[in-house]
Amino acid sequence: MTRRLAAGAALAADAPAVDVPVFPNATCPIMGKPSSKALFTDTDFGRIYVCCPPCVKRIQLDAERAYSTAYPILKKAGNTLDPVTGAKIGGTPVLITLQGYEIALASEESVKPARANAQITLIKATRPDVVDLDNHTDPITGQPVANNAFVLIDKDLVHLSAPSVVDSVRLDPEKARKAAKAIAAKEAEEREKAKSAGQPR
Repeated sequence: MTRRLAAGAALAADAPAVDVPVFPNATCPIMGKPSSKALFTDTDFGRIYVCCPPCVKRIQLDAERAYSTAYPILKKAGNTLDPVTGAKIGGTPVLITLQGYEIALASEESVKPARANAQITLIKATRPDVVDLDNHTDPITGQPVANNAFVLIDKDLVHLSAPSVVDSVRLDPEKARKAAKAIAAKEAEEREKAKSAGQPR
């Protein structure tokens, strides 16, 4: 029995860490009550977490004001790479604010996708150790990935088709990671073939 317990503990210790980091505001900007990580609305400034569903509509009426109340302190992400394109940040970066962080972008072209995928933008801007596997197909469902649907397996960022798929990833994270890497490699190869086919001979 002792050996079995020890073996089980060793397997648990070796299992990949599975996480979905969030960057919540502590209090609801409408009611001033503690916010819930399960209740939020997406805005151009990222997610604003609330205490109850009715507050969502009030935030959408004036998202900028609600954002200022929710995230009164601005911190610099300090990123040196564009979280959208991976390009190095030049001497005159484009700056956006998402959920209390000032994030640098390499060009105006990154602004729209950075805001649309705010949660992944935040992860990549604040965690330079994270490796984006850049899969465009969900390794679990086989469906196209969606904005802000992802999971971290150790330091590997795997894109998903919906946040709910995380539960399936937890069942076998290593299998999901390997599948995501294989999908990303195949997709990259297909893009290269398409690019070559489009070039004049």
